[in-house]
Amino acid sequence: MAEAPRIDPDLVDRAADVLEASGFVTGHNADEMRRDAATQRKAEQREREKAAGVEVFELKMGPAERAMLAEGQAARGSQGIPYTATEYLLTLLRNDNRLLEKQRGKLDGRMCKNCQKPLPRGCGGTWARESRCLLARSEIALEL
Repeated sequence: MAEAPRIDPDLVDRAADVLEASGFVTGHNADEMRRDAATQRKAEQREREKAAGVEVFELKMGPAERAMLAEGQAARGSQGIPYTATEYLLTLLRNDNRLLEKQRGKLDGRMCKNCQKPLPRGCGGTWARESRCLLARSEIALEL
């Protein structure tokens, strides 16, 4: 029986180097290349978001709140397509901010009957414990 020829490991390494340098062998399979491209795109997206001032916000919810969120997303969505959680929460935030500004606008310039000073500054809280203090009453009215 004939003996199998011995393969020189250095020769194999040199051949692999030549093939890789010539572009025939990249050292990556297709899955790795796709994963690398996706990783690169995600890194670029994070950079764009960081430059735009976008921050990640974590929110913990119980099952009841999660059910309310899901119901709101579905009911408030457009054309039968529910909002994403982010879209829904940002819309609520924007709507509340508009309401807050409207409420503040109604209070601005009103005179407190207790200290005779206009809001929003008023007495600065000096008379906050007095029932007639418009500043204290307005702060309570603006609470959620």
